[in-house]
Amino acid sequence: MKLLGSALLAAVLSVAGCQVEPSRSQPLGKANYAEAFAAGKAVLAQHFSIASSDAATGRIVSRPSSVAAPADRLLGSSPARQIATMQIRRKGDEVYADLRVVIQRQDVGAARIMQPVTVDTELPTRTPAQESAAITTEQDQLWEITGRNDQLERTILGQLLRRLSKPAE
Repeated sequence: MKLLGSALLAAVLSVAGCQVEPSRSQPLGKANYAEAFAAGKAVLAQHFSIASSDAATGRIVSRPSSVAAPADRLLGSSPARQIATMQIRRKGDEVYADLRVVIQRQDVGAARIMQPVTVDTELPTRTPAQESAAITTEQDQLWEITGRNDQLERTILGQLLRRLSKPAE
């Protein structure tokens, strides 16, 4: 029954337009949690600049890094970047590393143009300039997830596993 409920939820989300893409998971065996977290942060730092890490939650998040992306057939070329999120977690007496490297494309102008037209009968509370004004350049950018870097996910998790399986010197 539990399996049926999970399948039904995935079907409903896919019909609603949501994509359910879990992170790539790597069992690390009975590794020490603190060592696994430190190793995960070190391995991720070889590929990305680290934006934040929290040993209490096991979450490590990278800063965006630019990547080359092919031109889109409708919008042409736009900047692309990738961001990695690693989660070190315990499950019973085992430690796992979950990793997701998403690829995002910038889509500022086209996204605004393609917004649906709506009719608002209420009085506006903000002027059009206030509605579109951003505080920083970063806030004026819209980044849309367009895929994942599966190969980089496998590489990073493989490096983490090798690092943890080395005998202590």
